[in-house]
Amino acid sequence: MSAEGASRAALSIVIPFHNVEPFLQTCLESLRAQTFSDFEVVMVDDASTDGSARVADRFASSDPRFRVVTTEKVGVGEARNIGIRESTGDLLAFVDADDYVPEYAYQLMTDTLERSGSDFVAGNARRFDSVSVWQSWSHRRPFVTTRIATHCSRTHILGIDRYIWNKVYRRDFWDSAGLSYPDMLYEDYPVALAAHIRARQVDILADPVYYWRQRDGGEASITQSHWNLDNLGDRVRSAEMLFEMVDENAPYLADLVKSHLTATDVQVLARSIEDHPAEESGRIFDLAERYLAHIDEAILNRQGPFERLVFDLLKRRQRDALTSLTRYRAENGTLAPLARRKDGWYAKLPSFEDATVGVPDSVFRLAPAYMKAKAVATEAWWSGSRVVVRVNIGVNTLPFAPRTRFKVWLESPAGARVPVDHVTRPRAIPFGQVDRSTLELNIDPSRLTGDRQWRLMISIRNRDVRDVIQVTTSGDGRERWQGWRRIGNRWCRPGRLPGGFGVTVRDLPDAWVDHTTDLGDEIEIRGAFRGAAPEHAELTLTDRSGSVVTHPLTIGERGDRGITPWRLTVPVEAVLEKSGLDMPMEEIVPTRVKLVRKGRTSQLPVHPDFLGSRSLMKGRAVNATRDPNGSFVITATPDRPVVHDAWWQGEELVLRGPDGPRLEGTGAVLRTWPTPEKPLDVPLTVTDRDGVFLITVPTGALRTAVIGHGACETSRWSLLDGREHKPIVVARELSERVPQPLAAEAAKLEFGWSDEIHLRLTPAPPADA
Repeated sequence: MSAEGASRAALSIVIPFHNVEPFLQTCLESLRAQTFSDFEVVMVDDASTDGSARVADRFASSDPRFRVVTTEKVGVGEARNIGIRESTGDLLAFVDADDYVPEYAYQLMTDTLERSGSDFVAGNARRFDSVSVWQSWSHRRPFVTTRIATHCSRTHILGIDRYIWNKVYRRDFWDSAGLSYPDMLYEDYPVALAAHIRARQVDILADPVYYWRQRDGGEASITQSHWNLDNLGDRVRSAEMLFEMVDENAPYLADLVKSHLTATDVQVLARSIEDHPAEESGRIFDLAERYLAHIDEAILNRQGPFERLVFDLLKRRQRDALTSLTRYRAENGTLAPLARRKDGWYAKLPSFEDATVGVPDSVFRLAPAYMKAKAVATEAWWSGSRVVVRVNIGVNTLPFAPRTRFKVWLESPAGARVPVDHVTRPRAIPFGQVDRSTLELNIDPSRLTGDRQWRLMISIRNRDVRDVIQVTTSGDGRERWQGWRRIGNRWCRPGRLPGGFGVTVRDLPDAWVDHTTDLGDEIEIRGAFRGAAPEHAELTLTDRSGSVVTHPLTIGERGDRGITPWRLTVPVEAVLEKSGLDMPMEEIVPTRVKLVRKGRTSQLPVHPDFLGSRSLMKGRAVNATRDPNGSFVITATPDRPVVHDAWWQGEELVLRGPDGPRLEGTGAVLRTWPTPEKPLDVPLTVTDRDGVFLITVPTGALRTAVIGHGACETSRWSLLDGREHKPIVVARELSERVPQPLAAEAAKLEFGWSDEIHLRLTPAPPADA
């Protein structure tokens, strides 16, 4: 069907596809489920030879908004151009055929454009596989916060926004800006960056509007097939287009864009040397020479010693040395043992002090900027009335010697300091070194005064490093902080603060949530006001699409202690309707809850003794729980077995939770991927005791399996049910019952973006630790 015979839609969605039969139906179903319905989907069949065309034809025959355009094999860029020419909408979007679009995405983006008048809108993205969902690393920094009517000349980080499928463009802007896809691979970044530069203003949304698939066990997509010579040529050509674009039209982005690309592209060129015969090396070295000609020495010198060594060997066409370096990286990563000289530290990488290769010593030297210390809080939990925090401190590969001295304190916004007790915990790092930079802190919140946030600070002093740093968090959303606890007449909570990590202390809040109860079709929420209650108050529930539902509170009588109770009920089905019920991945879908009274809107903290509830409906679980910051939230998730408790029994880890009969019937496995082609599953023993399951994890058997299959000792294992191989999750509000890692434990529990459970074996430290 041609564009002439199609009715005109507001939004045109272009999907090129080639041999993606296992994924295409899921992608198209996600579009059919959109709450914004005024769209057309132009599916461009780029000469598929599998069953993809049949899947597309089925959608086209059952829904007039979908239509198929067939072409000879032209490649993804030209296929998108064909789709644009065949489309009719005033708005334009693109989707890759193996990905997924949440049902609210186009409603949210089109509404945003209507309000702002911007040239295009872009949203955050998640990655997903069959087990997990996580924040896309490429989108983490540009989409950390919502910005309406901005531009890359003011928000420079948008210069690394390199993908086009998380956006909706105005057609008149697309045409007037002269945008089209080049006939090559890596075609999207030049288009995405040109759009940012040529736009008047753009909208940036922190909410995820796109799910980017990572195929299990690795990636078979174009972006991962980077060793092919033609692929490498297109990669360099794409980068050259970007370099010329920023040099001519956006010099304010040049350093950022070149630094961002150099960190990845040059390493790909170097690693491809080993995979090609010697007679093809010349072409790769030619590509590297073209690439590096665009990069200032200042950018190259800012890199670490491994990266600088790669640049040097590429410039001097040292094939054998690059091959050795690639093999070294496969075994050790980019780390290296260190050599101490009078003028500083040097990385003892391959070719170090090798006169036959002739790399200058300066390449291996750790620059002062590379020696900057970092401190990251990894866990925090309550031990009685005290907070215990585990902090990892590092200066790249530099081990802290026993003589290193640490001072730790909490600092208020006004500069007041409260010292913090700490002990060091040795841990093994590569090359037989022992790093004494894991600190275990013991914080007494009763010493913290006022209603404020206290930042955690550390001073480091030894022969090589003297620094004062603020403790930060990883920022990947997977940290597991424990919630509020009442200490005296105040509430305290460890966790993320603006710019870092610390402890929040607050006077008893004037409103909170006490507990919730599952009533079957409804969730009852009970809370309290401190002091005089308002005459009227209500809770607003906001889903990801921005839709707001208001529920008035039923306010009780003020009690003797000045506490006034309140309650309300929320229909479970109303939450599910806005939660992306058919999403195939396992992400938690939040509904934000806020209290509105006297014209003021605020989040609701949960009481330190809060217990949430879990309601099941239509194969989904609706959880009334707390977010990582201790505020009340309602989430929708797949109905998965939930772990409430865990403990160590010798070298065996025992996990416990409800749904005993169901999990005993399906069993459980731990899965890892020693190779991209095939997973390694280790079955686990599951027993049902009066409706409660017990899972026993024998770490000794895992080590044996690792050795037998050549897997990395510290690779991540995912805990799955044994039938559908879907995640088993941890109850967020009860996660503080999960044991914290101790030095003697054989493995460490980790929790994913959507509370899925992972396990990493703990390598034994050296005997002299």
